[in-house]
Amino acid sequence: MLQYVVYADLNCPFCYAMQEQLHAMDLLEQVDWRLIEHAPDISVFNATPESQAELASEVFTVRSRAPQVQVALPPLRSDSRFAILCVIAAREIDEVKALDLLTNLYRALWIEGKDISSTAVIYDCIVEAGLPGELSIEENHELCLQNWQQQWERGSYNLRIPVLTTDSDERTLLGLPSQEHISAFFGGEQPPGPVGSFDQCHGRDQQTIAFYGHDGVQSIWNVIASVREDYNILLPASVQELRGMLNKPGETPDLILLNSINHWQQMLEDTTEIVHQASESHTPVALVGDTLSDADEIKVYETGAADYLVKDRASGILKARIRTLLLLKRSHDLLERAARIDGLTQIYNRREFERSLEVEWLRGQRSKQPLSLIMLDVDHFKDYNDHYGHLTGDGCLQHVATAITESVKRAQDMVCRFGGEEFVVLLPETDQQGAEVLAEKIRKTVEDLAIAHTKSSAAECVTISLGIASLNPADNSSPRDLIQIADDALYKAKNNGRNCVAS
Repeated sequence: MLQYVVYADLNCPFCYAMQEQLHAMDLLEQVDWRLIEHAPDISVFNATPESQAELASEVFTVRSRAPQVQVALPPLRSDSRFAILCVIAAREIDEVKALDLLTNLYRALWIEGKDISSTAVIYDCIVEAGLPGELSIEENHELCLQNWQQQWERGSYNLRIPVLTTDSDERTLLGLPSQEHISAFFGGEQPPGPVGSFDQCHGRDQQTIAFYGHDGVQSIWNVIASVREDYNILLPASVQELRGMLNKPGETPDLILLNSINHWQQMLEDTTEIVHQASESHTPVALVGDTLSDADEIKVYETGAADYLVKDRASGILKARIRTLLLLKRSHDLLERAARIDGLTQIYNRREFERSLEVEWLRGQRSKQPLSLIMLDVDHFKDYNDHYGHLTGDGCLQHVATAITESVKRAQDMVCRFGGEEFVVLLPETDQQGAEVLAEKIRKTVEDLAIAHTKSSAAECVTISLGIASLNPADNSSPRDLIQIADDALYKAKNNGRNCVAS
């Protein structure tokens, strides 16, 4: 009997990403993969705007959390029951080929965008796995699914996320963990971190397109399908939700595409307002629809829209027009980035730190997760400059900045130059204990550089003093409080003899 058990659904992108990670790590055969239904009534509501918006958001999150996993937004979230029963039946024939069938079904939905409730799609996946084309679904297969479903529902993890657990020592890993955490779990550890938290990686490599249509997105699915593998896709369920995205710094889409057939005048009015709201982030707004008369197309551009795309044009043309709009956005972003980076150390500057602190503070108020700050200072840096010269001092700061950056592994953590020889590290969703572990790692990494500093009373090499603050933004406090507490802790570290960490 296998020691590790996974409870997962086929139509859950987080479960798919977990399966892909275990497959890549050659751990899949060590797991008893028990398929269940997160939402048995998914076929009833999977075509609603709210469901499609939720699905797009989940795919976006998976791409952020697991960028090594290939995933694309499917047209709909498939009903998975019959496919699950086929996998259960295949396990009785050949366990290894049943795992291949599992992989084929996941990839058919989450890469190719196929409907895995379709018997034709399931048949192709079965044959590709080397199994008999005709799988007989018996009553015992239904009972097996029912049993797994009840086990999952009775567990304390009855959530719409993957569950990795053990039969031996009752350890459990919820959600979509990193490969590092998976390795630790299979090594007998219980990795730290908030249970079931998906939102731990806010960086994104691919640009994001938000599609919204008054009449739903099915009429423009060919446009979405042409770009869904190359970009992150968001499908807000309403104009209000779309405009809400524009109010969240750091989460604004890179392009907004709007469509309407039966509410044309309303769409033009909405476009005017959205273009105005999106101007601060330089997000281009374009409309998608049928071929227009010259007079109507002029009305589109009078709203401030950057382009009008005819939805029935060839996929290559649509992709090229969309790529041009996104290149425009990227150019603005690069100019913005130049204003955010410290010229000497090539890390973020104080202006960007203050902006990001506001963003993470608001995010922390929503998630109710702690936000930590490490403030650090190079010990006796004035004496270093006076003795070795300012050019050598600049080189020292560059080495220190690199050491800090290399110590910080998570994509959402932020290293900034606060001013002079002072640096800060912003740590979303990190408590004081986690910040202390990282701070000590940074201190040791800088010390190990062994940069000579004969004028320092702390050591014979360059060292740093570090102060830590950790607050929950949902409590009665402010970003200024976080900075002040970290500054006080840094002062305490200096009074304690420098080259140390204080909280």
